[in-house]
Amino acid sequence: MSSVAVLIGLMFIAYIFLLQRRQDERATALAKQLCQQQQIQFLDCARVSHKLVKKDGHRVLRTLYLVEFSGDGESRYQAQLWLKGLRLAAFELPAFKT
Repeated sequence: MSSVAVLIGLMFIAYIFLLQRRQDERATALAKQLCQQQQIQFLDCARVSHKLVKKDGHRVLRTLYLVEFSGDGESRYQAQLWLKGLRLAAFELPAFKT
């Protein structure tokens, strides 16, 4: 019985890992697309944290990504990209020099 529990635990960890990788790839693709729409240069995208928020009476896990970009080719700026699952929840751009 205990070997079955260990196997189920390992399968759960692998599943969570694969979901996180899929979300990371989705965040990078969204960040590139949003930077292209804003006509800025995409530089990097990195996961920072997870946050449990309450929305409409339900608890939802949101993931924060920092997106580095350049508006003029010389400066680096950081935008915040929030994902809820694989969906875009928010994208916040700071003021930047073009």
